[in-house]
Amino acid sequence: MGVERIFNWYGSDIATPMYDALTYIGSSGYDQTGMCADCGKPNFKECVQTACFGRICQMTNEHAFDQLGLRMNEGVPTLTMFGAVTDPAGNVLLAQGQRITDRFTLDLIGAAYNLRLRVGQLNWSGNPAANVGGAWQYPGLALLINTGKFDQLTYTLCPALDSHLANYNSAVVGALGSPSIVNSIAGIVRSLRYRIAGGNFQPDAARMYIVMHPRQWDAVCDAWACEYGLVCANTTAAAATRNDAMAIAEFRNRLWRSMVLPIDGREYPVVLDNLIPQVVAPYGSVSKFCSDIYVLTTHIDGMEVLYGEFQNLEQTTRETLAWFRSMFNSQPISITDGGRFAHAPTTAGGFCFDGRILTKPRIIARMPWTSGRLQNVCVVPTGTYPDVTG
Repeated sequence: MGVERIFNWYGSDIATPMYDALTYIGSSGYDQTGMCADCGKPNFKECVQTACFGRICQMTNEHAFDQLGLRMNEGVPTLTMFGAVTDPAGNVLLAQGQRITDRFTLDLIGAAYNLRLRVGQLNWSGNPAANVGGAWQYPGLALLINTGKFDQLTYTLCPALDSHLANYNSAVVGALGSPSIVNSIAGIVRSLRYRIAGGNFQPDAARMYIVMHPRQWDAVCDAWACEYGLVCANTTAAAATRNDAMAIAEFRNRLWRSMVLPIDGREYPVVLDNLIPQVVAPYGSVSKFCSDIYVLTTHIDGMEVLYGEFQNLEQTTRETLAWFRSMFNSQPISITDGGRFAHAPTTAGGFCFDGRILTKPRIIARMPWTSGRLQNVCVVPTGTYPDVTG
């Protein structure tokens, strides 16, 4: 779902990982007071980053043991209606048209769906400053792809690790007088490629994705087709008078089909995510929808620099669960999906119970200076985009 599908996810048992980066090599000077006097010396700067787990829990409603398994009546099954229901890993929990056999199973599936939805939201807007009690947020991409980076040990600023941020200043894509969306996004990509080359990596070996909300994709496609030609001006109105309309339409349709944006002769894949936060503002008689467009670098020269992790609960609770099995011949918690999820039942009154699911994810940004975002990009969508979550 959205940006989550371009990340690889790995289990970990490290609560507070430290990632050290060499950010600067300089010299104390080049002057000598004499032929045999001391020379200048190299000096260095480094910066340590860290990451923290989120903690997300969902539970079922409480059910009475004797009320489960009853059918409403013969020959009237309950079916999923609106496509398959999937879990946070994308696995199908209920296929389209599959029979739902009992209420407790449906409740568990609903809890798994809600976990997936919450992970998708926190991937963008997560902020540990909002942690309350046992519910923890992890830093989302709005914090990770940002400026103001600092060393976790000395608290000194590390501008060399800052992401590249640009601002579209709430202009409407494709409107008369708005900045060129091609130049705006291309400027970020060019800057990131220059940074990558300056780090002695191969820019063409970097895997980059352009990530935006589906509402933005429509407007960006339309404007990109008009503005990409070298004879185009910076506004849609001027561009339309200088190019063949059918050629523009076909170019736009090719962008739609291929889900890529061409920049400087290269094609960058586009990922759509409807959980990117949006701000709605009045725009004449209609509304404009404003959000950020991200350029994310996940791999450089075969190294993975942006990915997901989860606490490997199978690994971290192995000894505890083994003790329960040895003492009671059973264990109160089950671990599934390679350690990604923990499941625990609770009982009350002897015949009533519920089920709980826990997961602890985070996003790791090893090289935030290789990613960037274009802030405050507004569009006036031509279609209707209902909120399909929940």
